[in-house]
Amino acid sequence: MIEKYKFAVMILYFDCEQFILKAIDNCAPFVDKIYILYSELPYSKYNINARSNFRNTARLEILKESKYHDNVEIIEGIWETEEDQRNECLQKAKAEGFDFLIVQDADEFYLPEDYKKNIQGMIRNPDYTYYQVPWILFWKNTKYILQYRKHGIKRNVTITDCPVYAVNLRKDVIFRRTRILADMDKPYKLDGLCYHLSWVLSDEEVLRKISTWSHADQVKPDVWYKWKWQAWEPSTRNIGVIGFIDIKKAVPYDAKLPLEISSLPNLTQQFIPLSKIEKFLRYLNDLKYFTKLLLKWPYYLVKYRKNIL
Repeated sequence: MIEKYKFAVMILYFDCEQFILKAIDNCAPFVDKIYILYSELPYSKYNINARSNFRNTARLEILKESKYHDNVEIIEGIWETEEDQRNECLQKAKAEGFDFLIVQDADEFYLPEDYKKNIQGMIRNPDYTYYQVPWILFWKNTKYILQYRKHGIKRNVTITDCPVYAVNLRKDVIFRRTRILADMDKPYKLDGLCYHLSWVLSDEEVLRKISTWSHADQVKPDVWYKWKWQAWEPSTRNIGVIGFIDIKKAVPYDAKLPLEISSLPNLTQQFIPLSKIEKFLRYLNDLKYFTKLLLKWPYYLVKYRKNIL
């Protein structure tokens, strides 16, 4: 007799109203319940000014428009950190008897065959603490994806690993920082690709995101927004929002998309070119990060040798 497993999904719902119904449509056919986590206020830990300047623009009433509304449970609260928010949902799902909790943010999507493949992969391999999937991150629109300088031993890659796709609720598991678990042992790697619309946003939405998300304390919003976001063109390099140089550039993408995101409305994104002086300052800033990385390479070499010996 094959054991029956219960699956739930958690979706954080701050801003991103344009994606939420699409995200529910994307996951609902494959899971037993969808937890929507909603806060009127942003996190307080990462930007001490966030709560003074921002409120959640997303509306809860729009969830009633979903044909899967009966499978949706809203968890409302005010959380200091992302991990606090995720852990509250994790504990609730565990208490309600679910076996696996999928982490699918409102801007993450899957092809139906990939979603099914991921579910089946967890059913066939039910004893791992957590599961990962490959993902691609879109930039500006669905015609460009980000290319990383390095991921593991590979260079110039567009497909990387999502930190945590799902957790096994029958294990002793908890989120330690954002989407990172306290005990990151070896995951089971699933095959179904995640299409992450992380930067498919308007200029205003991008400013809100980098001011309220859980990496706000790691970002220089005035510098990155002007030099890398508004002045971006296909030739622009080093566009990572944290540290700049981790993401090499954005490259064209023209492959298949999940149905829910195959057609998206145009976004208000203004291109503002830099002056020659600003381009020079941008170059110096990038050079600073490269220099720091170069100076640290002996440390990483020693650490790597210890890990393999």
